[in-house]
Amino acid sequence: MRRVTMDGRLFLGGGTGVQTYGLELLFALQKLGVEVSLSVAARDEAKVRALLTPALAAAEPPVPVYWSRVSNALLYSNPALAAWRRWPRALPPPRWLPPEVELYHALLWPLPLAPHVPSVLTVHDLLALQAPELSPGRDCELMHRAIVALAPRFDHIITDSDATRQALLARSRVREEQVTTIYPGVSQRFSTPVPAARRAEVAARHGLERPYLVALATVEPRKNLARVIDAYDTFCGQQGNGFDLVLIGPRGAAHAELDERLARARPGRVASLGYLPSDDLPPLLQGAAGLLFPSLLEGFGLPALEAMAAGCPVITANTTSLPEVAGDAALLVDPTDTAAIASAITRVLTEPGLANELRARGRARAAEFAWERTAQATLAVYEQVAARARG
Repeated sequence: MRRVTMDGRLFLGGGTGVQTYGLELLFALQKLGVEVSLSVAARDEAKVRALLTPALAAAEPPVPVYWSRVSNALLYSNPALAAWRRWPRALPPPRWLPPEVELYHALLWPLPLAPHVPSVLTVHDLLALQAPELSPGRDCELMHRAIVALAPRFDHIITDSDATRQALLARSRVREEQVTTIYPGVSQRFSTPVPAARRAEVAARHGLERPYLVALATVEPRKNLARVIDAYDTFCGQQGNGFDLVLIGPRGAAHAELDERLARARPGRVASLGYLPSDDLPPLLQGAAGLLFPSLLEGFGLPALEAMAAGCPVITANTTSLPEVAGDAALLVDPTDTAAIASAITRVLTEPGLANELRARGRARAAEFAWERTAQATLAVYEQVAARARG
């Protein structure tokens, strides 16, 4: 299988882990000789094209895009979901796919297909069903309901972790043999040493004049940023203010709550930088004293892996997929226990030899995750699905 059409809407998000997944997988598949095209369902083609073009600038060769005017509400309302479950087997592919499609890979939203189109779905998490109180909004709920309803219609499903695989099997009618865990990779940009002058320049540009800890996450409830700030305050109260806390990530569903919590944070010691260009992340992580990533729920946990690759000691949660990612290369904590998070910060910053041990273990752990390996495993799934379709 050397030609695949992907759902292009995944590439429209700014700086999220799932967008990174899509772009890195696309680039790695191209290096394996796979011809990739995109299908994008959008009501405003000009607006969406303006977002999509920069994201695909590094693709080689350029990626063809097939456009159609279909809205999420039309696809995923309750009546629509019921209709897609009964999609007649004799009908041609829906009109949001190019007519020459050989295999379709839904990277996020499970666009329903006619059964004779070989199809693969990636499921990143089922947050809105696993923990509705942590859901960032209505679109997330629609998407996760659609995944559970429509996943059985796909020939194969890829999950980012065994934790997500088990969550899907518990909620959908998919068969165990229909679902494969394929871990994402990590870009070599994070493990490639950044010169000290470059690290200093990036830190100075963002106003970082003192040693710092990093929390790298979209601002939404499941990322647990309020407890991160509380734990940092506890650490400072016990150990002093020798380190600043830097929050990096796009504003999301919990930005109002975070703004309120930041107003009560230690003056001049907690900085929220928002979304940053991807080129700034490796130098900032390589210069950090530690990453705080005690997320309440993850489908994978790419920031933890990126930090380990950068040689940054990682404190992360002992729940969902994060132990799979971290292995024995990070400090695992109960993400609901602020005192435990504060204690882990204290250990990393004060316990002799621990930070260096975590740096070494983290680099070794991250070396096990490569986008080339992810692409090879994904291509193997494509070939199995295509072979079954040929009979």
